[in-house]
Amino acid sequence: MVPYLLTGLSVLVAGIIHWNAPRTFWKATLMSTAVILLLSVAALYIFQASGMLTAAKTGQEPDLTSYLMYITALVSFFGLLVSVFVGWFLKVVRT
Repeated sequence: MVPYLLTGLSVLVAGIIHWNAPRTFWKATLMSTAVILLLSVAALYIFQASGMLTAAKTGQEPDLTSYLMYITALVSFFGLLVSVFVGWFLKVVRT
């Protein structure tokens, strides 16, 4: 459920930023990527604190701090892809 929530949040953030800045595609893309990165990492720590990331079978919680560089790199790449595709889609729809 957590990946679906983060994906929906990412698409929503990218859509809002690209809708408000239709002329500056790459600036809006980089800005939405940064916002997606910050919101996703913050949401992961919130989900971990609330117990949503606990494994059902083993009851273990993931150690996010030891994998923070990997998480940051992967979420940045994901945020960039989402931002580019949503921005391109809105650019095509608006013209």
